[in-house]
Amino acid sequence: MKILTSEQMGNIDRRASQQYGIPSVVLMENAALALVEALVDHYPDAGNVAIFCGPGQNGGDGLALARHLENRRITPLVFVLGVRKAYRGDAATNLDICERLGLPMWDVEDSEALDRALARATEADLVVDAIFGTGLNRPPDGLFAEAIRGLMAIRLPILAVDIPSGLSGSSSQTSEPCVRADLTVTFAQPKIPHVFDPAASHCGEIVVADITIPEAAVDAEGVFLSLTTPDEVRILLPARAADSHKGTYGHCAIVAGSAGKSGAAILAARGAIRAGAGLVTVITDRHTAAIVDAATLESMTYHVTVESDSIQAILDFVATKDAAVVGPGLPDEEAAYAAIRELVARIDIPCVLDATAVNAFQGRATEMNRDGKPRLITPHPGELARLLGTTTAAIQSDRVSAVRGASQTTNCVVVLKGHQTVVANPDGIVTVNPTGNPGMASGGMGDVLSGAIAALLAHGLDPFEAARAGVFLHGLAGDLAREAKSDVGLAANDVAEALPLAVEELRRRVP
Repeated sequence: MKILTSEQMGNIDRRASQQYGIPSVVLMENAALALVEALVDHYPDAGNVAIFCGPGQNGGDGLALARHLENRRITPLVFVLGVRKAYRGDAATNLDICERLGLPMWDVEDSEALDRALARATEADLVVDAIFGTGLNRPPDGLFAEAIRGLMAIRLPILAVDIPSGLSGSSSQTSEPCVRADLTVTFAQPKIPHVFDPAASHCGEIVVADITIPEAAVDAEGVFLSLTTPDEVRILLPARAADSHKGTYGHCAIVAGSAGKSGAAILAARGAIRAGAGLVTVITDRHTAAIVDAATLESMTYHVTVESDSIQAILDFVATKDAAVVGPGLPDEEAAYAAIRELVARIDIPCVLDATAVNAFQGRATEMNRDGKPRLITPHPGELARLLGTTTAAIQSDRVSAVRGASQTTNCVVVLKGHQTVVANPDGIVTVNPTGNPGMASGGMGDVLSGAIAALLAHGLDPFEAARAGVFLHGLAGDLAREAKSDVGLAANDVAEALPLAVEELRRRVP
């Protein structure tokens, strides 16, 4: 599912009409049909619907919706903002049809008319915001700004057409004034404000409706940003064959843990086990290994400290495994960094670099994967900032650009953790993860994630697939754990234990 800017959506609309011959008025009609279905589905008891229409295509969608509501014996109360003669194209066509049908319509050309319209709208069960669509590129002003403030004051449920009026179709930022919708129905694909906060918080529940724009018209736009969907993850997790065995699902080697940081190794192992790895071995020092052995019964340990003299022993052990994790809970000190850099350079199997393994390459981002091996890194914003020599604020100000650039610089798949985790590959493709919740803002969550991704690598997924699927399942497990417990006090092991439930939940969902 692509995530579009307003410019990209405009190009796709034009391509659908000009290259594939679908009249724009047909697309508007399909949008209206999608709107009425969503309205009836979400508000089945609505008998009167107030529709505020602006003079653009968004207003045309609202006018077309009014016709279909009338046919459903739902009374539309249509408020035409601005001068009727300002309506053009398909919007003017639908305005003419509504006039011919004699639908209840009121002109709103000044503040006094707006006050009367808002008073009349309070008699409705629902308000439809069809004032502005994705093309808005500046904050609303004048009569339109007054209308938006008025809609927010009457305190009725609001259904927004395409995006809530006041938002830009190409930005995650909000403006003043801006509609805060309960339900937003958008068309073909989600747009930037539907996905990214703070704008997304104004959209309420989002329905993405098919209006018969050809898939080829979308593909031709070359969009690099997409939203990970349950269907995409489901196909990466096939049912297990009856004759499978532990060797079928791979052996994960986890180089992790040190004095005082055994928990990171334990949680990474739990993540790998609960995400379905057939075998898991934690490579760590003898003292930490004893703690790991006691805490995670299903995994094994290999006793060796990560230092320059032990690199060959670790490489020999890892060479026969299917995937590796390097980094959780290793010492953050220069001697360990040097050993990690040598180890990473010589590991050939698919590998996840996390925590200390990312820190080891601070200022050396281009050295992380010079040979193009199957690699992925899982930094949080602070770690990525240190790796790239910038600030956390700069990373957070544009997470998509940051992760895309980092993937190309490091030649690795990059998982930038946090709210709406983003995943990028060196080809410039970026996906946004929709699962997860604030309860997961606690220690150890990233360790569980690195183990879960390694398990999927061991199953044979490539690094980008493993990252997308692992992040989605990790977030979904967090959502299930929150439902069972709370978003307060949610622990990393709660999420690890919920990973099998997340897989089953995903399989149960109807494609």
